[in-house]
Amino acid sequence: MLREVGDDFQADSRRQGTAFEQQAQAYLGALGFELHGRHKLTDIGCEVDDVAEAPNGELVYFEYKGSFKGTRPGMRRTDTAKKALLTGFLLRAIGDDTPYYVLTSHLPEGGAAQRMIDTAVGAKAVSGVLELNDPAASQVLTERFGPPARPRIGPERTWQPSLPVAHRA
Repeated sequence: MLREVGDDFQADSRRQGTAFEQQAQAYLGALGFELHGRHKLTDIGCEVDDVAEAPNGELVYFEYKGSFKGTRPGMRRTDTAKKALLTGFLLRAIGDDTPYYVLTSHLPEGGAAQRMIDTAVGAKAVSGVLELNDPAASQVLTERFGPPARPRIGPERTWQPSLPVAHRA
């Protein structure tokens, strides 16, 4: 029996996760975070999706949980919520106080997943669970870590126009 594109749940989930990760990285880049990629946390047996340097110079861990199909995308799945939140508890258990944020495509609308998130944030195991592209998420990150650095102006700037600039006579 031949499978059609999209029939393989695992492969489709992987593609969605990769697409969401790329979107999250672009989002964080626009907020001024310098991303350094995945980081294995050998002391606790897991990894974070990205270690980032915030605009204020602080180190931050990010986990990405997003998808665009299905009835329970993002952090609406309890198993997804447990996996993402456990990392925060394990980090705190070994004394790692690095801010740890989960970026998601969808927040739960009540239920067990929401209770888990509320408990993890209340226990300070997780700094926040933020829905990507929600203005409130951008505000939280900007207030906590500062706004993106403004591009430098003058001869030391890093960007140069690719075409000559026309001047009016």
